Amino acid sequence: MPTGNDDTASSEDTPKGADGEMREDAVVWTRESIYEMMRNRSRDQNFRFVGRDIVITERNVGDMTAIGTKLWTTAEVFSQYLESGIFPLQDKKVIELGSGTGLVGIVTSLLGADVTLTDLPDIIYNLEPNVAINTRGVKHPPTVCPLAWGVDLHSFPKAAHYDYVIGSDLVYDADVFEGLIQTIKYLSDADTTILLGFHLRVPDRDLKFLNMFTNEFKVVKEHELPNQGKAVRLYEARTK
Repeated sequence: MPTGNDDTASSEDTPKGADGEMREDAVVWTRESIYEMMRNRSRDQNFRFVGRDIVITERNVGDMTAIGTKLWTTAEVFSQYLESGIFPLQDKKVIELGSGTGLVGIVTSLLGADVTLTDLPDIIYNLEPNVAINTRGVKHPPTVCPLAWGVDLHSFPKAAHYDYVIGSDLVYDADVFEGLIQTIKYLSDADTTILLGFHLRVPDRDLKFLNMFTNEFKVVKEHELPNQGKAVRLYEARTK
């Protein structure tokens, strides 16, 4: 009988040949290999927006450091809020920062906007298929582009004007706040509406970002998203 300290699967779980001996090609499961499998596993999340079924694939769901390939709560409630029609999106030029799995950008596209979804190069591999599968037949086929906040912004092929710069759950690492602010400024002009939704999780960190943000932008309205209390906020802002 295996003890609690045994890192391998029991002998009963190990594939054997007809003679009872372990096969050479047998996979011996260790605690480390099981943890690795759990870190790297994928799953699909199903939604319905704008009269369409949406399937979002998440990857590396067991890896707590893989932020960009997982779906976060704010993305769903932000998408619901956009679907309510509070912001006119038909034929509007929209760029999304930190698109992650793509849900918000996909819903924005289904609502008739001309959307560019962006994220880091190592996130794009999961973002692109999510966008392609869920936006077939839209009026403005969306674009997916790599974009690192605050890095070589002059080389990013931005449009002459964006009606909206949007993002959800971007406030997670204080080290990237300055780059994020620089990127929003670079993509915005006097007629751009900035929509940032995020979950208030770490008060000191979140307050630091809000202070930086309000120093550069004018908050027009702080929206409370439905059924979220004060934990999730959507900030509507413009350049000063």
